[in-house]
Amino acid sequence: MSATGLPSSRPERSGQLRVRLGTGPEAILDSRRALFLPDAGILVLADLHLGYTWVQRRRGALLPVNTPDTAGARFESLIQSYQPKSCVLVGDVVHQAVALPAIQEELQTLARRLPVTTEWIICPGNHDQQLPALLTRLGLRAEVTSVWTSGRYRFHHGDRVVVGTPNAAGFALQADSEFHIIGHEHPALRLGDGVATSAKVPCFLLGANALVLPAFSDWASGCEVGRAPFLGPLAQTTRFESAVACLGPRLLRIPLRSPDSPKTNLR
Repeated sequence: MSATGLPSSRPERSGQLRVRLGTGPEAILDSRRALFLPDAGILVLADLHLGYTWVQRRRGALLPVNTPDTAGARFESLIQSYQPKSCVLVGDVVHQAVALPAIQEELQTLARRLPVTTEWIICPGNHDQQLPALLTRLGLRAEVTSVWTSGRYRFHHGDRVVVGTPNAAGFALQADSEFHIIGHEHPALRLGDGVATSAKVPCFLLGANALVLPAFSDWASGCEVGRAPFLGPLAQTTRFESAVACLGPRLLRIPLRSPDSPKTNLR
């Protein structure tokens, strides 16, 4: 039993969990905080927040800039593992698109890690307002679009309403229609022994028509599922059925619809 009061299953030792997204083919959730769609060869990440420490220092918060960050190594290992045809970043690629040398270097390093045969798609988030101009200035080529579609999948950040997104007017997706893959929420679960020890870990959120990815950044603290409201319109109107917690190199699937589950932001 988790500290959230929800029943849990055994962790996946391989670091991969095959799931079905709606009525589509199987997808792979990876403990390195990524999604891979084998049939289409698409690797998906959310919320990298590159340059977080440098932006905070620019604002006057003297955060350490040499703190170990696993994002670069995880990204490189994911590329090597899956050799994707397309790499989709669903928003907040940078913490702020400013012309700081460290941020420019992180973007250039990210681009260098992509094989020349891999298509690079960016669906900008609320932190990426000036990112297209910065990419152009650096000579980095990526397809930048608010919503990218492949088959029945719609990739976007999740911070605003897009066509087909459930909204306050009550419009809802049908089971056989589009499936949304988003970020923005930085979902996390607090797990523990039920006595005194607990830890907050990033997680995926799965619903019938939507998947929320965990933040790829090590600096994203995470919004605790069941304890804080969602931020974006799609997440606010989606009924999530399960979470998949990232426990280092392992995954743990946890149902969210038990009778005693927290009701805040689970709908």
